[in-house]
Amino acid sequence: MFRSDAYLHRITTFGIWALPILTFTIPSRLEPSTYASLDALAIVKLLILLVVFFGGSAAILARIRDAKTQSVLRPLFPFYLYFAWAMLSVLWTPRPAISVGQAGGLASLLVLASLIALVVTRQDRTESLMRMLGQMLLAFSIFVIAIQFFVPDLSGLNRRLMMGGNSGIVHPTAAGANASIGLLICMLCLFVGKYRWALRAALIGGVVHGTVLFYASSRMALLMAVLTVGLVLFLYAGNLVRAATISLFAVLLLVIVLVDPSFGSVLDSKSSTVQYITRGQSARQLTKVSGREEMWTKVWREYTKSKWIGHGYFITSEAGKLEVWSQKSNHTAHNIYLQILVSTGVIGLLLFLAAIGNLVVQFSRLIHGDRSMQNLATTLAVVAIWYFGWSLLCVSFMGPVRSESVVFFALIGIAMGRLPSLAGETRNTSRQARTPLLT
Repeated sequence: MFRSDAYLHRITTFGIWALPILTFTIPSRLEPSTYASLDALAIVKLLILLVVFFGGSAAILARIRDAKTQSVLRPLFPFYLYFAWAMLSVLWTPRPAISVGQAGGLASLLVLASLIALVVTRQDRTESLMRMLGQMLLAFSIFVIAIQFFVPDLSGLNRRLMMGGNSGIVHPTAAGANASIGLLICMLCLFVGKYRWALRAALIGGVVHGTVLFYASSRMALLMAVLTVGLVLFLYAGNLVRAATISLFAVLLLVIVLVDPSFGSVLDSKSSTVQYITRGQSARQLTKVSGREEMWTKVWREYTKSKWIGHGYFITSEAGKLEVWSQKSNHTAHNIYLQILVSTGVIGLLLFLAAIGNLVVQFSRLIHGDRSMQNLATTLAVVAIWYFGWSLLCVSFMGPVRSESVVFFALIGIAMGRLPSLAGETRNTSRQARTPLLT
């Protein structure tokens, strides 16, 4: 049963569609901090993690003796070492329930990456997985924007309500990240992958993801979307698309000049445009990175208390709670490297960097493959730019399981699955080179 291809495809599909559900919550719900405080939603999320982890592990273990399976999964081995260190940190964490729960999320993502690597052994499967990722991200944004239109107070996109203590079904930063990476995936499939279905996906995704980006008012998500999508359009779109984009931008500037020749909407601090961009924050607050300076200073102070081993996976303080922004909680560090450093120490950070570095070295070999592999390498490089920028102000794919982390590990799995094909092509090419031509 577990060795069948049908089961492998089913559990992989379930993981891609079910894990992003962990992003959502119930308005004004307190996150459980102990095993005894698990509510119905927490139990559902736990069941999803358990199904993906144990169901996926069963499929992997059923094939683990195969030399091909071992070869496919080998690039992810350093990441599994980091996970082992994260689990070991439960021995000294002040809040074991949180550490175990978050490490469980990482375990499920690693299993998902491994499953995808076993599935994506051909180019047509690469295209199918990319399409599925795009559909998942689009469905996420459609659901969020539907709630925003029909029950706006429950969507969570209104930051004023959030600052007042009223939360929604999703954090605006998470919604913005999903829309930003979703828009990028659409454009990469269209202009780099050149898939037939990608034009319609890009048109629909542009409208839906763009709307979510507007309502989420996530400056970093919008910035990374503009930078990476702009890069794709500039380097990989045709001349017609470039000309249309430049013309649209020029028309937009012309309209602004005609409607507001004095640029009052930009220069006036009380204008709606400036208020949207600043989210009502003062210049002093903006220079302090929206309060992150206070966060980073306090988290760094906590790191100095346990430099080598940290305070336990996903725990950012010695006591398990840290008072920032007049709220005492287990805050994330809002920076992926500081988060890993304070929670798993120097040892954990070195293991993490070794895992990422190993993947970069392995995936760089894709540029020596055929056109489809080179396109995959390009996709990975552009997406890496997005994640690098995003992780500077967020914990990104090493935080709670979200759609953006599912995409990150899914792309790792896709690249891992294609590497053995590259090795096969290299051997065939070498063999042909050694064979003398018959005359």
